[in-house]
Amino acid sequence: MAAKEGDIGLHQVPFQDSSESESDNNDDIEIESEKEEEKNQKKNQSPSPLSRRQYGNFRRYYEHRNEEGPEEDPRLELLRKEWFEDKECLDIGCNDGTLTISIAKMFRCQSILAIDIDPELVEQANLNLRDSCLLMQMGGSSENNSDDSAQRAAASPEKEVAPSEPSSLEKRNLLEVVTFKQENFMESQHPELYDTVTCFSVTQWIHLNFGDQGLITFFNKIWEVLRPGGVLLLEPQAWRSYSLNHYLSPVAKKNYSEIEIRPKDFQKILLNKIGFRTVEHINSGWIDAKHLRFNRPVLVFKK
Repeated sequence: MAAKEGDIGLHQVPFQDSSESESDNNDDIEIESEKEEEKNQKKNQSPSPLSRRQYGNFRRYYEHRNEEGPEEDPRLELLRKEWFEDKECLDIGCNDGTLTISIAKMFRCQSILAIDIDPELVEQANLNLRDSCLLMQMGGSSENNSDDSAQRAAASPEKEVAPSEPSSLEKRNLLEVVTFKQENFMESQHPELYDTVTCFSVTQWIHLNFGDQGLITFFNKIWEVLRPGGVLLLEPQAWRSYSLNHYLSPVAKKNYSEIEIRPKDFQKILLNKIGFRTVEHINSGWIDAKHLRFNRPVLVFKK
């Protein structure tokens, strides 16, 4: 049953498409990743079937967006333990798994299934996971950096619950918590239900490849795999980003010309059509100049 009109939740502020206020860096990152990948393809001369990046499957994506390293992703400071501790989680569009692994190290997740449409990125994610496990076992810098991030999150304003420290994983191998899988969420079936679904910078690619109806289907599928009381963390791209990336494939170009739904409409659709009860904006006015590369809005919807 859809939420009533005006049932916006903790922050009754309509979602603003950040096309005007969002830093151009967010879009430039994808362009930088694209140029870097083209160079690598020319060297290797063996591009993968998905190397055109029509699904946002950029290589070295987090290296471009996180110049200070994976543990410095400012989104980690926005996340709360209550969304992940002892929860079964699904991460849609995990890329090379950098953010997924950081979340797993900082919070006591029961499990995280992270999926991406690109098999090469999933392979890299599994390599990153094994490397991270090795560093944790050796007491390396990755674990120490996660501890620092946890302390910053605890000290950050408006945080009621601090993330768990990496020591919470001592009794469980990280390999038992995180699973990476190559999958097209739009075509797959998930008989399992999840407590938390994360979807960071993915909606644009769903929208460009599957159109308005595909986006609605995507939102409905997320609703269906969430348990009652479950949480969706959504980081949508601005409309300006669509205009910069719709040329990546003929399908995206065609859909771009026919799209009527805009990112500013997502909140109303998720509340009034899909049926989420509340939404909270967790980074409005928080991101500082240091983190302009990650200043997209992050919305938390509750089923």
